[in-house]
Amino acid sequence: MRLLIDSSSLRRLELMELLNSSDEWWTIEEIALRLKCSVRSIKADIYYYNTFTSHSIKLITSNHRGVKLILPVDFQMESFYQQILAENINSQIIECLYQEKMDSIEEYAEHLFISTSSIIRSIKHIDLFLRNYKLTVQKSPMRIIGTEKQIRYFYGVFFWGKYGSKIDETGFLKLNVVNRIIRMLEEKTTIVLSPIMEDKLTICLHICFERISKGYILLQYTAPVAVNNILLEIFEDLIKDVPLNIPKPEIEFLGFYFTNRYLDTAPQLNQLSQELLTLFQRIGKALTAFSEKNSFILPNKEVVQCSIFQYMVYKKEFQGPDSVMVNRVENSLVNIDKIYQPFMKLVISEVEGLTDSGWMIEMKDEINELLYLLIIQWEGLTSQLLQMQKKTSVLVISQFGKAHELFLADILKSYFPNELICYSLAEKKFQNLEIEIVVTDTKLDAVQKNIPKEVPVIGIEYMPNERNWHTIRSVLIDRKKSQ
Repeated sequence: MRLLIDSSSLRRLELMELLNSSDEWWTIEEIALRLKCSVRSIKADIYYYNTFTSHSIKLITSNHRGVKLILPVDFQMESFYQQILAENINSQIIECLYQEKMDSIEEYAEHLFISTSSIIRSIKHIDLFLRNYKLTVQKSPMRIIGTEKQIRYFYGVFFWGKYGSKIDETGFLKLNVVNRIIRMLEEKTTIVLSPIMEDKLTICLHICFERISKGYILLQYTAPVAVNNILLEIFEDLIKDVPLNIPKPEIEFLGFYFTNRYLDTAPQLNQLSQELLTLFQRIGKALTAFSEKNSFILPNKEVVQCSIFQYMVYKKEFQGPDSVMVNRVENSLVNIDKIYQPFMKLVISEVEGLTDSGWMIEMKDEINELLYLLIIQWEGLTSQLLQMQKKTSVLVISQFGKAHELFLADILKSYFPNELICYSLAEKKFQNLEIEIVVTDTKLDAVQKNIPKEVPVIGIEYMPNERNWHTIRSVLIDRKKSQ
């Protein structure tokens, strides 16, 4: 999805993503190997960031340690992506294509102050990008062509990727009118949207109205999932004052476009086709079977079921990714806490083990999306995984006796929640268990005589200090790495 960006800009973006992924030092040779480029290119990119970029970032260098990224506390990669899109010539061409104020390659070249050959090269790049959405660029007059629903979907994705919640910078007119419709929709229904989601819907609805005003009208449209009639009537009433002729098929399209993707409304089962009803039911059965087989409690099965169903229906209706610069779902799974790894492996194993033509087979190519939906929608999943997580057995020994050992055990469990199971020497409840770490406030040599050599013994103060906690954390990290 980075076909819009030239190779140099893409390399600089990947450099930023790599350095932002951790707070560690990277040698220039390591970076060059990761990004598959020369050391000279990386040095040039570091110079570029420290000299020309408008972002308040700093790449500090050391002859011995390499490169480290220094960021302000308010830095986010999302703003960085938007800045790259704003500066990118292909992105600027797409925005001009949306406006449809110019028809020829020569007009585009004059408007953007570049050569006609550069415009031609850019169109080739843009075409490669648009293939994901089943769209292409028509050269005379210059337009993005394809099915109307796909064009609207693409522009919604593109403008949100380029501007995000900074919708005032889009140059769109009458955004306030459209935003008011979205807010009134909330007031007249039980729908609750965050301000960010209101902005996203505002952009999408504005694009639809703009396309209709230019004569691109859906004269026929049947939503794959029937939209609630009450919701449609409310929506129709809200847009009656918009100075456009909006036929019934358009209202049905707008109803599906928003409700299925953004408003989290449950499908009306009695109005589903037999095919979709079967799909919905199979998703429910699979969730029940998976939770029972793997001993997971799924208290909000209907919510998870609807979420997966809506995703599948929407992906069949609209082709192409829902982001321009970055696969946010993939990034989320890469950076997610390791406690979710066992769950993810179970889901992947379940999907890969299927041989029939069920709905999970269709999700094989969308496995990341399935994992993401399950993890974020499954109520109580995190706490269940934490309880199932293997804990390190710690024996607490104190010169002050049982009460102080139990006190230290409580503190240890509060500092390292869901990581430790602590035993008191005085209670003697650990006799048949394998102790992995010993923590003591008494002399180490006296304790080590009765402890196997392979078990680390950590000395702490009778009232542990920050250095003690840091030492324990280091030992725990080393144990996990060795395992």
